[in-house]
Amino acid sequence: MAVVRDLRVLLRFQGFRRLLAVRLLSQGADGVFQVALASYVVFSPEKQTSAAAIASAMAVLLLPYSLVGPFAGALLDRWRRRQVFLYGNLLRALMASVTAVLILGQVPDWLLFASALCVTAVNRFVLAGLSAALPRVVDSERLVVANSLSPTAGTLAATAGGGLAFLVRLVVSDSDAVVVLVGAALYLCAALASLRIAKELLGPDRALVRPGLATALTGTAHDLLAGLRHLAAPSRREAAWALAAMSLMRFCYGAMLVMLLMLCRYALTDTTEEGLALLGLALGVSGAGFFVAAVVTPWAAGRFGPGRWIMLCAAAAAVL
Repeated sequence: MAVVRDLRVLLRFQGFRRLLAVRLLSQGADGVFQVALASYVVFSPEKQTSAAAIASAMAVLLLPYSLVGPFAGALLDRWRRRQVFLYGNLLRALMASVTAVLILGQVPDWLLFASALCVTAVNRFVLAGLSAALPRVVDSERLVVANSLSPTAGTLAATAGGGLAFLVRLVVSDSDAVVVLVGAALYLCAALASLRIAKELLGPDRALVRPGLATALTGTAHDLLAGLRHLAAPSRREAAWALAAMSLMRFCYGAMLVMLLMLCRYALTDTTEEGLALLGLALGVSGAGFFVAAVVTPWAAGRFGPGRWIMLCAAAAAVL
């Protein structure tokens, strides 16, 4: 398969292997933490979960991507990216441990969400740094392939982390705090894995750093507006439609996920343990879908064209 062949070639680069290890451990920990948070909010026996509680949990997971994400690069260009992976994962290990203590302490939800928000906010810097570091560990000829395979591998790692969280929750301990501590341990492993990368290898290039932080942030805002204007041009309508389709499908996936949480909690099962097991099964099937997509899409997009393949996938999702 083309995917396996491309990955085998990329793994010959030592820097890529070590960077990929950091990504897999880091995003695996994300999967553990996210499932633990969802389990505590939705499946705790003492809680009667409301739509507001689920909305708060989703906001904790998604707000950093929307608010922090676009401006992460302005800060990453000022910090050694290896150090971002090291200290970022150490900070997340600490904050995840604090979150576990808060779960045990039965604190108000807003305090728990604030702690969890810190974990996911730092995650935005780590993920942006992982993408920005790729040109430093692979050659230009294979950069596009690396940019495609590396995030896909991270998504699969997050799914595997979610599976590990369900396994710990159902087999080892039914305490969400214990599951969060497993995530904290994986964050610590990601930090240790980053130490295998030379401190200066991943950049940034100091010559390209803008002179002031305010200037960099303002420039990022201007670049975002310029990007929107660029997409609005009639000659680039295909790119705009592709982004719109991706955004809409992600929105629908999120809406279906929230509905699935509520069905597993209140409608399809009689106990919280059964609901959690059913949710784990559903997310496992979703993870299998991610894997199949990663393997099939390069061939299918070449066979049918990217636009038609997107339409086929969307139609299949609508029927299912």
